[in-house]
Amino acid sequence: MKIRSVCFDMDGTLIRNTDSVRYLCGLNNNIGPLRNIERLENEQQITWIEADYRKAELIKWLETEKIEYMFDDNIKLINNIEIVLTYLKENQIRTALVTAGPCQVADILKMRYDFDDVRASTYEVKKGRFTGKILTHLGNIGKHNIVEQLCREYSVKPDDWVAIGDSESDIEVFKMCAKSIAINYSNVLEGKASKYFRTDDLSDIIDTLRDWITE
Repeated sequence: MKIRSVCFDMDGTLIRNTDSVRYLCGLNNNIGPLRNIERLENEQQITWIEADYRKAELIKWLETEKIEYMFDDNIKLINNIEIVLTYLKENQIRTALVTAGPCQVADILKMRYDFDDVRASTYEVKKGRFTGKILTHLGNIGKHNIVEQLCREYSVKPDDWVAIGDSESDIEVFKMCAKSIAINYSNVLEGKASKYFRTDDLSDIIDTLRDWITE
């Protein structure tokens, strides 16, 4: 196997203590209404994608400039992202962050860790404030389609990819990529990944990546 690209999920995989939409709802002082939506989602009365559209309404009028300003006070990232990204770049492996979360949060991680590509859901912003609308949502099929698109852009095949994720939204990407790593994963991913990790240190996956690179 020749690894040429690695695809990372964001929420639950790189962001450990919350998820990106919940973070934005908190900045907009709407945690109470958010919990009601989360309850409906947990009780399977609505899908997680339907929940995201409802949650987006809770961030209406939030100023985008607050996202980065408040990031470090509210977001706990998994340790040693930079070490893993550096290792992959040293081995000429492209890195993509593909998430159903808002592009406004994903772009902060791109800036900090220099991912080659970031693809995320497009939350509408006008005059520096969220409108409460999602223009494009990268649900599970959307993430699959993005990886297909990146294959064309990179001139590689799905067999050249490793996918890293934690939840239901990663299943379709796991199916299409040659190898996959479930990290701090939900039960729905059991039996669907090549390797499994529960850890607060992303560098724990380097030995697995090294084994696959040298196969």
